Amino acid sequence: MDSSRVERARAVIKYLDNSVRNTVLYPPTHHNVKAPVKLLLEAMNRMFEDREAVHIGVINGILYVDDYLFYQTNRNSERIQAIFEQFQIEDLAFRKGVDEGDVISLSLIMILEESGREFFLHEMAGAAIRNIIPRDPGPGSGSSGVFGRELDHYKTAISTVQNLFDEVRGGAFPPIREAEVLVESFIDTLRTNRDLLMLFSSLKGYDAYTYQHCVNVGILALLLGDSIGYDERTLKWAALAGMMHDLGKARLSTDVLNKPGGLTPVEWEAVKGHPVHSAELVHGMGGGEEVVRAVEGHHKHLDGSGYPVHLPDKGPNPIARLLAVVDTYDAVTSVRPYKKPMNPEEALADLQRDKGRILDPSHVDALMAMIGIYPPGAMVRLNSNEIGMVVGGGTAPEKPVVRMILDKHSKPFPEPWVLNLSGKEAGGRIVAAVTDPSVHMLGSSST
Repeated sequence: MDSSRVERARAVIKYLDNSVRNTVLYPPTHHNVKAPVKLLLEAMNRMFEDREAVHIGVINGILYVDDYLFYQTNRNSERIQAIFEQFQIEDLAFRKGVDEGDVISLSLIMILEESGREFFLHEMAGAAIRNIIPRDPGPGSGSSGVFGRELDHYKTAISTVQNLFDEVRGGAFPPIREAEVLVESFIDTLRTNRDLLMLFSSLKGYDAYTYQHCVNVGILALLLGDSIGYDERTLKWAALAGMMHDLGKARLSTDVLNKPGGLTPVEWEAVKGHPVHSAELVHGMGGGEEVVRAVEGHHKHLDGSGYPVHLPDKGPNPIARLLAVVDTYDAVTSVRPYKKPMNPEEALADLQRDKGRILDPSHVDALMAMIGIYPPGAMVRLNSNEIGMVVGGGTAPEKPVVRMILDKHSKPFPEPWVLNLSGKEAGGRIVAAVTDPSVHMLGSSST
């Protein structure tokens, strides 16, 4: 998929969202309603040059426009996806010939407060929309896709961490119990579906980067701690410290946190203070000493360098050493205003270079073994030209279990299905390449 098609897919969702929102404020004939519809149709008409219809829908809990997956959400895609889920719409086909009247009529339906597919279909029929056609839902459809309740827990965790940050910004010390409940739910998932937890740790956002990063580091700390044999109590400490490790950044301005360029010396000194602030906050919230020490030391290097400088030169405590590895891994594989994300292979090579001086070699090696060649969450293209998402490991590292998303024509499968590339059912399929996250994931925010 070339960059122009990516931009058109983004434009379609942006202008559809703008059209829907403006329909709330203005009558259908108003310029502010017609203007985004015109831009939407311009984007679609370019797409119609090589296809008869443009499909917008939700699969596996992810919004898509044809073969572009909004794997990372923004405000536009979240609002459109919420509407699709409100009306239980799995797929809408915008056929060649779709016009202003069709789109405005659709927008007028999408602003209604009622819900349900039956209501939506009734309204579509009554509006006589000619060239926007709902596709019949397949079995197993739903707002949470194939991930079910666990995905809801993950989304709740991000919202909870955001609320903790907001309370801290307001001068409060929220109870640590809120974070402990999240950790306990993730420990339950670890015991029942480790691959699913690994998959969630690979999800990346942009607008909510700080909060999602905290959740991901907590999950990765849990997974890595389990891999190296932590007992139940230490495992909980590690996950809790991971989730709370950046809480001190709530005391920094968002301008500094999201600055696209380099920091000034004053700004950098402020950022370097966040581990101490995090430790103070966790202590004030009722966190135990092991968690406080791990949070404070997660930027202290193995050779004694790093920060904060007042910690002993002998280096960080054991849990902080683990946090340093998973924190670095998640940070370098995430979308940020000032850099492109690394893929897992590049990130692990980067960690290898820091072994011994900055990072604990045993933890880096354990993370490499845990991530594997194709980690859960990786988007892969098969030799059949189909696209799938890795959801677990197979009997061989190079033959993972893949949830099939797009067929060889880059169209969503009618019903999600799982293919074990290690089994006979693979039919000769193998992974041809890991797809570029900048193509299949939304790497920036739009308004």
